[in-house]
Amino acid sequence: MESQEETAHSVEERFLTIAKVFRPELETMSVERRLAGIGDVLSVLYSAPIAFAGLIWLALTTDLKVVQENAILLVLFAVLWVIFNRAVFFFVVELGPNRYASADGSLFGIVLWSAMLLIGPIFLWFIVLWSIYGFVIDLRTATSNASRWDSLRNFSLQIAAYTTGLLLPLTFYRRLGGQYPFAGFTSSAIFPALGAMLLFLLLMIVLWSGYLAYVSWSQGMTGEGSSVRTTIYFFFLALGLNFAPHPFAILASGLFIQNGPLIFIFFMVGMFMVAYLARRLSKATESTRQQSRQLERLEQLGRAIINAPPGEETLPDILQEHLPNMFPAGNLVVWTFPDRILFKHPEQWTPDLDTVWPWLLRQTEVQGFLPKDATPWNDQYFKHQPVLMAPIQEFESGQTFGGFYLELHTLAQPWDRRSLNTLIPAVQSFTDQITSAMHQSVVYSRSLEYQRVTQELQMAGDIQSSLLPTILPNIPGWQFAMTLEPAGETSGDFFDIIPLTDGKIGIVVADVMDKGVGPALYMAISRTLIRTYAIELDSQPDTVFFATNERILTDTTSSLFVTAFYGVLNPKTGELTYCNAGHNPPYLLRSDGIADTHALIRNAIPIGIAEDTTWGNDTVLLQPGDALILYTDGIPDAQNHGGEFFGESSLVEVAKASLGKSAGDLQAAILDAVHQFVGGAPQYDDITLMVLVRDR
Repeated sequence: MESQEETAHSVEERFLTIAKVFRPELETMSVERRLAGIGDVLSVLYSAPIAFAGLIWLALTTDLKVVQENAILLVLFAVLWVIFNRAVFFFVVELGPNRYASADGSLFGIVLWSAMLLIGPIFLWFIVLWSIYGFVIDLRTATSNASRWDSLRNFSLQIAAYTTGLLLPLTFYRRLGGQYPFAGFTSSAIFPALGAMLLFLLLMIVLWSGYLAYVSWSQGMTGEGSSVRTTIYFFFLALGLNFAPHPFAILASGLFIQNGPLIFIFFMVGMFMVAYLARRLSKATESTRQQSRQLERLEQLGRAIINAPPGEETLPDILQEHLPNMFPAGNLVVWTFPDRILFKHPEQWTPDLDTVWPWLLRQTEVQGFLPKDATPWNDQYFKHQPVLMAPIQEFESGQTFGGFYLELHTLAQPWDRRSLNTLIPAVQSFTDQITSAMHQSVVYSRSLEYQRVTQELQMAGDIQSSLLPTILPNIPGWQFAMTLEPAGETSGDFFDIIPLTDGKIGIVVADVMDKGVGPALYMAISRTLIRTYAIELDSQPDTVFFATNERILTDTTSSLFVTAFYGVLNPKTGELTYCNAGHNPPYLLRSDGIADTHALIRNAIPIGIAEDTTWGNDTVLLQPGDALILYTDGIPDAQNHGGEFFGESSLVEVAKASLGKSAGDLQAAILDAVHQFVGGAPQYDDITLMVLVRDR
């Protein structure tokens, strides 16, 4: 074993001796970055001569007369190449913790082979110029020497592929009887073209195999041998993604020869539509993958924080376990001011926190910056990757005491404002969990000083309170009043107001069946899932409950369940679309006196009971002067000393008598009636009441 390790290190030293001639800084890097850097240099060294020889070969085979005779076709194919390069699709693979690989593909291979089959290798000059243009752009936007070498490696391999890698198959094509232009749909024309394409695929495997072998070897050197199979799988999948469409160039060339350019262009339009749809699908797939991973990691992190011993000392270990791969992070740091690091990736990275935190101290929301944006904490513009910044604030005072800084990987996925914004809810949820964890520690310290026996209950109660909205929505023409009176230290009830797109708001009132710490934790998980899915799925209450139900049943073994009401209100029209999952029916009090009371009855079973449940939506319209009363069973089930129940009929009567008053007065009237009825009897259940009034 020692002999194998010594041999591996000896090989690395030989590689380093060669590579540091071109990149002296490799010697001072960490093992992972040094091995990656050596791979880039070695790849350039073996591919550059092939690329140079290919350029000479292409120059020797170039006939300017062909350019003159086919000028219009060259322009057509150049335009098609540019268009198809705008419809690039991609996929991303996770190789390990915060290690990603991405590959893009397009149907531009159809354009490439069609051009070569119709006019010969002269079109390769355009591809070479296009590659040079892309390489120059990459160099101008590169933010580090490592990214420049990465671009140089890709450029060198690309030129080798598009010159030598294509000229050899074209020579083979001519030797087999192929000709320019393509002879049409005959076996003597089709089989040489297919043979040339197959040879090109084999040459690409050979050309990239050196780099692939080195990457596999370096993964073994860093103890990541388990990801070698994933790397090889990714390599062949990336090749297949690009090479699968190539044979369709034979069909395109044949159509051009037999039916003319119009039919050829019609075919290319169809191929572009396929490529465009593939691009949209790849973006949607990657977005879904990221959001699913973020939901999974956030849920695991939330549970880990809840289950961890109180105190800040365990938080770095929890983050080290659950934060990697939560976000597509190039560089990521979570810290408390001024410089206490809770999590950092990569370890050898040294972020300039002294510059960042004075600016972040004044922020209250997540901020995103694309590479073209200036970063406000710097006096001058510096090249940077897409960045997300977020403050971490104290629960009680709202004072910023820490920060979240994320530089995103620049992979095949294009980062724009929209894709950057899709990460903001997950970042906000993460910082909220850090706030809760920190607040949990504060509550624990205070409780330890006064009351050891009740410290966990008090902590859970404070965390629950932090999950409830503290500010009423300020929407012209509408009034809100909300309250929750827990029967003990913790509560199984919860309510929420969720801002949605287009000015809509989500309204949630729910109750976990049972009491104590377990239902309180169940409530916290349920509230997080409902809110997260509500933001992700927007105005689809039934879909939100379906997703929440599936996740709860998958990840918990508890016999608890949740009755919940979730409605999406359009304040402009007064339309409320809702799903009532076994909850007490809210009452809509009409001001017109025609149908003065309408119960929003149950249209689904409670959450957490059965899988594959059918959920439904209903819609009502709140007219000016109407009032909506939402509550939990703590109100109708309130008992006096005689064992009598307050009941839903009393609730409706009190609400009717106060109709026309403000939401706050209407809520106060109901609570006063309940308290007077109960008298001095103990409160057996949590009381939650939300009142919504539309102004006349």
